[in-house]
Amino acid sequence: MDRPETVHIRSNGQVTLPMPVRRAAELHEGDVLEVVLQDDGTILLRPVAVLDRLQADLVYRVGDQSVPELAEDDIRERARGLVRRRRLPVTTGRALDALVERYQRGDLTQRAFINEALMLGLPSASITALLSGIDPTPAEEPRAPAVAEEAPQAAVRIAQAYHSLLYLPLYIAHDVGFFADEGVRVEITTAGGGTEAWSAVEAGIADYSVHDPVFTVRAFEQGIEDAVVVGSICNGQAILALAADPAVEATDDPRVFSTRTIAGRTVATQPQPDSQWALLRYLQFLYQAGPESSYRGLQVPIGREPDPVLAGQADICLAFPPQADVAMSKGLHEVLDFSSFLGPYLLSALATRRGTVQDKPAQHKAVITALEKACQYAHAFPDEAVRVAQLEFTDVDPKVIESATRRCLSRNFLPPHIAVDREAWQENGVLNKFVGTTQRYHSSAELVDNEMGLHVYRTLGNLRLVWDGPRPIGKPVATTGA
Repeated sequence: MDRPETVHIRSNGQVTLPMPVRRAAELHEGDVLEVVLQDDGTILLRPVAVLDRLQADLVYRVGDQSVPELAEDDIRERARGLVRRRRLPVTTGRALDALVERYQRGDLTQRAFINEALMLGLPSASITALLSGIDPTPAEEPRAPAVAEEAPQAAVRIAQAYHSLLYLPLYIAHDVGFFADEGVRVEITTAGGGTEAWSAVEAGIADYSVHDPVFTVRAFEQGIEDAVVVGSICNGQAILALAADPAVEATDDPRVFSTRTIAGRTVATQPQPDSQWALLRYLQFLYQAGPESSYRGLQVPIGREPDPVLAGQADICLAFPPQADVAMSKGLHEVLDFSSFLGPYLLSALATRRGTVQDKPAQHKAVITALEKACQYAHAFPDEAVRVAQLEFTDVDPKVIESATRRCLSRNFLPPHIAVDREAWQENGVLNKFVGTTQRYHSSAELVDNEMGLHVYRTLGNLRLVWDGPRPIGKPVATTGA
């Protein structure tokens, strides 16, 4: 086609592609188009092939056997060889093929190709091999991964930073029996902080840890090269600013909060480098708050942030649910809800070492599958998510827990799926790079392994379509001594 066509958006966002476009692209009724919003505002429509779940799983396990072995002297064939040998997810392989095609057409510079390949999650060594013409992996016959053959490990140890409502997917997977369904007995321990939780993994005391992903990034920078994040547990900046003094006025503007509200006041937060402390510093930079807007920081143990305000030792605190909700029931009032202005944000993640993923594939699949089911279950049966939360936090007024849980669900703090959102990862990384918690920004391609999370979602699909109703709730984590 030599000139653009014009279409009009109708109700519910419907558009009709002009006949010349459909003919040129060989599109037919029932075909699937991928819709991608480009950085410059361009909307890209890309035809995609759709596999049913069994086909997709087969491709994931052994590669597409219908593709013959091709010469390795062309980047496209090397890319397809990479897909087969590394058993990349179908969606990643399809995206890589389209990326290579754009590169060959000259639509992308080499730098742009490398950037987009990193965003796809390809290791840097594989990208280098694609561009240099070297076979990205040693030649070997495609073989199915050990996941299908290895029996899951009997016990899996997960160290959580602390007992938090923001870790509800973990408790649902345990209390509702999703871990048991996958053949693993999970022992959940409370470490007392993010550093301590990750240290348990580093020392071999735990298989996985749950905390702010910054602790995994810092471990990587300190030489633990196989540190990796494998799942999302909390996907929002679930922080409320609270005060006791009525003179501290509520605002819905983070600029006002950062430059005026906290000026000259004492603000209680988690200890450095956790997200509350980091966020406060970042916002002051973002809104260019001068010396006149400075505040006094008071760092307190995680989960105890409202205590200094209630005791008159601080003016404002930043707190997560349910501690924030408990504090409001005791007389504190909301000053600012940070989640209204900060979109997806990887606040809490499931972390481990790559050795665990590679050496215990069946165990890893079982853990990720159970957590994917838990994430979907929380949104499919919100009343049951509330019940689990109330059983986990029996020392808190059930009505307070219900309010906090429903807020976490409605704002997607509790993610609908276990796979890590790239934008959420980026927001966390940018903030921590700014405050100096990390030495540099690390892309999700470096430190996130989404392969099993995406595979599990692709295999399970939307479970709301097959679940008939809620499940019985077993013994809560809080009462098991785990």
